[in-house]
Amino acid sequence: MMKIFKNFLSKEVDLEGVTDEELKIALDQIGRDLVYNYLLFGQDVTMDMFIENLKRYLYLNSHL
Repeated sequence: MMKIFKNFLSKEVDLEGVTDEELKIALDQIGRDLVYNYLLFGQDVTMDMFIENLKRYLYLNSHL
């Protein structure tokens, strides 16, 4: 399953050096945040928002 996500996301996000476990954690966290924003605050969620948030998360995570 993770291979499917990696293939899809690798077109938009640099996943070099990101392990399956790191990607799983990132997808869980970013997905949860976007769902909360939609359900609690009524904010529209787009694929572009998801990709940008994922890029930021992975960037910050790589510098910790």
